Amino acid sequence: MKIYISQKARENTCGGGWTFTKNFIKALKDKIEFVDKLEECDILFIPGPTLEERKTLETAKSLGKKIVFRIDNLPRNSKNRNTGTSRLYDFSQLADVIVYQSEWARKTIMPFVKKDGVVILNGADDSIFKKNGNVIKKNGSPQYLYIRSSRDELKRWEKAWYDFMEIYFQNPGVHLWIAGNFSSENVEYNFDLYGGAERRYKYWGMIEDRGFLATLFRSADTLLLPYYHDCCSNIAIEARQCGIKIVYDEQEGGGTKEIMKADIEELTLRGIGEKYLLVFQKLYA
Repeated sequence: MKIYISQKARENTCGGGWTFTKNFIKALKDKIEFVDKLEECDILFIPGPTLEERKTLETAKSLGKKIVFRIDNLPRNSKNRNTGTSRLYDFSQLADVIVYQSEWARKTIMPFVKKDGVVILNGADDSIFKKNGNVIKKNGSPQYLYIRSSRDELKRWEKAWYDFMEIYFQNPGVHLWIAGNFSSENVEYNFDLYGGAERRYKYWGMIEDRGFLATLFRSADTLLLPYYHDCCSNIAIEARQCGIKIVYDEQEGGGTKEIMKADIEELTLRGIGEKYLLVFQKLYA
């Protein structure tokens, strides 16, 4: 069985879709063959609606290739040249199989694309994200952590900021580690922390080293995860594999509640590899 994933989807870039693609290839590299040309594949796999071009799907259809389309979130037109939802819809119609990232995503997105599919949660690279491994010294007790890969407002830094300020005024010994993509104004003005809290944080910047990210998860006591309507957060899965306490709100929507209730073995590379392999085998038979 030969699978094609375009170079655009394989780019070494930060973000949930690219993180998933790297994990996906690693999970299946010994079970299927990945090819570099669309013409050579049996199945075109699309990791997300913003990670592929319409032309690729149209060419695949003309060549008689099967298409598996993973819907990783609702792409917004304001961030995708006004083509986010149109690509989501068109790709869904061309696909032979749709993979939704969570039951929440299926319930939310299926009424728009009008096409059912299977649900497969993401999985973390459990050779990196695990409970045993390097740790670093905390800067406070308890030690909190907030991380985001983008400035997307749905990551809700402001909610984490508000929660931490409340915690700080109850216990000035706490400390916050912040990592990810923030503006220069955030950094210059101490992330708007005040009343002494501006001395109780450390900013790590963007973390591209996955091993060090796992170290942060293992070293902190609590992850603040206020993400809103996130279909299936890689951060939540990676943090859970490392054993850190995760504070989230079940009422905020998204797939986090499903991640927290899933068997942790399902959230590994082997777990997702087995489920995707079944999808491909059924389609290829």
